[in-house]
Amino acid sequence: MNAISDTVQTLAVVAMFASGRTRIRHVGHIRHKETDRIAAIVAELRKLGVTASEDDDGLTIERNDAGPFQSGSIDTYNDHRMAMSFALAGLRIPGVRINNPACVAKTYPRFFEDLSALIRAKK
Repeated sequence: MNAISDTVQTLAVVAMFASGRTRIRHVGHIRHKETDRIAAIVAELRKLGVTASEDDDGLTIERNDAGPFQSGSIDTYNDHRMAMSFALAGLRIPGVRINNPACVAKTYPRFFEDLSALIRAKK
């Protein structure tokens, strides 16, 4: 994922719904972005009941087949990519709340309005 490391959070959220284990590697440098993105991803996935671990170079996500996902409040660490990526988890997990959603203003101020419009259009 080194060449497209800005998509690591999104892949991690998608991976929580996949069967088996997902290993994201060669992204140690994302520890030095708006936040330590590896540690942040792992912490927020765990809040949702996902088994996740980190190492120097990346992270591993394992599908928790033992039970349902958990709802929870997701901290964004003032990182726009954390907010947008974890908002996708809320499409499948009731009760997911994004703390500090306004941080998306850095790159996509209308993200939550557009996401809501897409959800309404699908219904």
